[in-house]
Amino acid sequence: MSAEPTRPTVIYASHLFDGVSGDLKPNVAVEFVAGRVARIGASLEPPPGARVVRAPNATLLPGLIDCHVHLTLSASGNWLGEMGDPVPTLTLRAATFARRTLLGGITTVRTLGGGHGIEVDLKRAIDAGLVEGPRIVSAGKIICITGGHGSWVGREADGPEDVRKAVREQIKAGAEVIKFTATGGVMTPGIGAFGASFTLDELTAGVEEAHRHGRRATAHALGAAGIRNAVLAGCDSVEHGSQIDEDLARLMRERGTVLVPTISAIHHFLTRGEAAGAPAWAMEKIRQTAPVAAKSFQCAVQMGVTIAMGTDAGTPMNAHGANAQEVALMADRGLSGRDALLAATRNAARLLGLEREIGTLEEGKRGDAVLVRGNPLERPGLFWDPANLLAVFKDGVPYRLEPELDVRLT
Repeated sequence: MSAEPTRPTVIYASHLFDGVSGDLKPNVAVEFVAGRVARIGASLEPPPGARVVRAPNATLLPGLIDCHVHLTLSASGNWLGEMGDPVPTLTLRAATFARRTLLGGITTVRTLGGGHGIEVDLKRAIDAGLVEGPRIVSAGKIICITGGHGSWVGREADGPEDVRKAVREQIKAGAEVIKFTATGGVMTPGIGAFGASFTLDELTAGVEEAHRHGRRATAHALGAAGIRNAVLAGCDSVEHGSQIDEDLARLMRERGTVLVPTISAIHHFLTRGEAAGAPAWAMEKIRQTAPVAAKSFQCAVQMGVTIAMGTDAGTPMNAHGANAQEVALMADRGLSGRDALLAATRNAARLLGLEREIGTLEEGKRGDAVLVRGNPLERPGLFWDPANLLAVFKDGVPYRLEPELDVRLT
């Protein structure tokens, strides 16, 4: 754990993006005390014993939030083999990638599928200060149909009552969010990518059960029929959403269904998956998915669907710690720099139900923040280069402070 976690910190940056208005505010300082934002102002005087960080050519942002990661996957092309590794290996892998994710500017993640309850236990270890990592909201096991996408790391369920039971099992095991696979997928052999899996009745039963117990629900859904089922069933978000047309986008907007597009997963899988050793059957499916997914995202943006950032980190060549590249990819695919940052902060916090604690820099909220070189609204592409990340704070504690920063104690 970073030293001196209780020391007050005052950060002076050339600009502040607080995530509230979506605008940049010049020359605003932020003070963290006891893990929370204590003061925000143009000319704060640091208290005695404070850590003072001066970044005259940088922007201070809320800590970034990734709504879709898999911490037990290493971004190799052999995911099926990896998931057969011993539990201690999977656990150490997840802990290593959690720390790497935090140092990459991601202060909160939602884990959406892993075996053996590892992410649930890892969350507890991070909360207890045993290991360093982002705040975790975990789904536990994926819920899928028999032989469906994610069966290699999920709980297979068939029929509405069995789906309800599967939801209850995940909640008992500590899941804070429930994930269903509403369609096929790229990374499961022997099935197509786009066909619907659960019936509407099955999904509705599962979502109702999740909501009844105060858990949010999300659905992996590539094809149009499965996306529609997920939205009509009441899922709070759709992951990937590769076949969204205007009618579906309108339905999502009307029902408040959030899209988590995971552009990073497609981009890295398509461009580098073969070199990473991804099997031919998976490469064929990702080549089918990529062009329709690009059009789908643009349609969702144009139709006003709410977007929240998610990367699917851990999938082939989609490395943990490089998650912030999703901001650049969303901007490259049609979001403004402002909206890409809001997707990674305020929108993501709302999706996770944590908007009272994180997602914006406001007095009283948790001291989660990142410092990035330059102006990310004008140049969202700066997130491609990890060197542009200068500092990471979680609960007011600095986990990364680059040497070029002027850091002093009062």
